[in-house]
Amino acid sequence: MNSQAVTWIQDHSVLILAALAVVEGIICLALLRNARHARHEMKAAQAAALESARAAALAAPGAIDPEAVLALLRQGHAPTLDNVYAMMRRREMQTPNNTDDSAPPSKKAAAAGVASRNVPSEPTVLSSSEVEERLRQYER
Repeated sequence: MNSQAVTWIQDHSVLILAALAVVEGIICLALLRNARHARHEMKAAQAAALESARAAALAAPGAIDPEAVLALLRQGHAPTLDNVYAMMRRREMQTPNNTDDSAPPSKKAAAAGVASRNVPSEPTVLSSSEVEERLRQYER
């Protein structure tokens, strides 16, 4: 660089740094706005996923308990059939009187649906990594 440019930069270094700070501030504000927008979109997508899981479970009455699907989603597990049936079996085992006449018809039908599939009585507990591995197997 020639000495005239170096001298100009040295003379105006404070102004140059102030301009860079303003540009960085504008970039940070834009990124913050995008992050807030993305967070809002994520919360809306989560709400839609919960509602669609409930609707899908209710669309096949007697087969899937919607609360089991929602419990899986809240725990961060994939709502695959294996996981849903395992969760339904766990819920059945936790309630001592699942054949009670006071139970809602959807719960009775869900219990009957699980029993009619000849599912083993032992609950299958899957960790997150096992769930992800099964998802990879289904994708192949």
